[in-house]
Amino acid sequence: MMTVMSCGAPAAVPATPAKPAAAVEAAPPVPKDSCPSWATLDTKTLPALPATPHTATFEQVWRTVLEKHFDPTLGCQDWPARRVEFGHKLGEARDAAGAYATMNGLLGTLKQSHFKVVAPSGATPTAASGPARAPIHVRQIGGEVVVVDAAVGGVDSGVPRGAVIVAIDDKPISEITAKVAEHALRPDEVAFQTMLAVEGAMHGATGAKRKISFLDPAKADAVVTREVACVDPAGELVTIGNLQDIPTIVTHRMMPGTKVGHLAFNYWMLPMVKRVEAAMADLRAQGMTGLVLDLRGNPGGVGAMAIPVARMLLTEAGSLGKLQFREFAQEFNVAANPEAFTGAVIVLVDEGTASTSEIFAAGLRDLGRVKIYGARPSAGAALPSMIEQLSGGAMLQYVVGDYHSSKGAVAEGDGVKPDVTVPETRADFIAGSDPVLAAATAALSGVKPPSEARPPSGTKQ
Repeated sequence: MMTVMSCGAPAAVPATPAKPAAAVEAAPPVPKDSCPSWATLDTKTLPALPATPHTATFEQVWRTVLEKHFDPTLGCQDWPARRVEFGHKLGEARDAAGAYATMNGLLGTLKQSHFKVVAPSGATPTAASGPARAPIHVRQIGGEVVVVDAAVGGVDSGVPRGAVIVAIDDKPISEITAKVAEHALRPDEVAFQTMLAVEGAMHGATGAKRKISFLDPAKADAVVTREVACVDPAGELVTIGNLQDIPTIVTHRMMPGTKVGHLAFNYWMLPMVKRVEAAMADLRAQGMTGLVLDLRGNPGGVGAMAIPVARMLLTEAGSLGKLQFREFAQEFNVAANPEAFTGAVIVLVDEGTASTSEIFAAGLRDLGRVKIYGARPSAGAALPSMIEQLSGGAMLQYVVGDYHSSKGAVAEGDGVKPDVTVPETRADFIAGSDPVLAAATAALSGVKPPSEARPPSGTKQ
């Protein structure tokens, strides 16, 4: 099975559709003279690798990248040499976890987002595994892992906002953050990977307990330990291809005392378009004059959804940018919509804003339609990818294209930098405030609204 993707978290988000009939014809990128193309490599001449229970899967991973990456030079990598190097490391792996870590090590040499092998369910069991999670959302602020939402999905975890997580199931957070820093491809992605790693450690079976130790701001930062039950994610479940039961949420409200609408959704999945349209219609019916489109924490999804959402904001036709695949290019062309919302729009980003969210934000900014607000740039993970099931049950997410906005901006690596950077501190979350949303609302209304907490994810306002 195969699902074409353009999003952030592997096995949890989808992406760009395969080559459509209306694709823009374009020649493949011409490799630099000093970088050999591996497009014509005769794989029959390659040396045999050590025989292991995972060698066949490793070969499939290596060959898929060889054949389908948008750049036939693979970033000037000696891809056959990498096969031998990591193939021998595979022979030294002691267990399945080591074998899959070796495969991900191979993919890590490409230094790009959206490359990951996910082991079959049960192949690499851990204490923190399962579809449910503790209802806690964290951010890395000032080197600390801070709780910024303690009631994800409307379920109260009992851990206060602004608390600093120090351990999960007696494992010090410092061990998790040190491992993230060691394996991060770029210094600027550490915050994003830290968030994923810490929240990943809080996953488990529904009802399972995670022991969370934290500095409690209400007790002079004394260390408090609380058992928090894992709950199933809230939202309407959507399945596309290999991505099954993705919990999708759309929320909207008018900011108090203003004519500024706030609209947020957590993934880009095509069945969500009607709900976004309904939210926009409701806000406009209430007299909305300015819109805050909140893409914080949105890791991406089906790239095609960006077009109808952008059309809600564009009275004139425009392009959100171009995806360059190995053999063709595809434009994110948006048709004119005379009925589109014409008020000012601010898009909110953070380190959890990735992939399709980045393409959407960068594309609309290049068209002069939106301004970007945030405490820091987005994730810098904008390459379109695919998810494919391998023999043996593992899942492979791999890059198939490169993205540039209509003005040539590249979101991969650098991320989408805010036009207006709004600093966030731990004290903001202790106080229940949201400085980024408050700044955006003030800019659109001219009147700063009263301080208020960001609503729990999944709560209809």
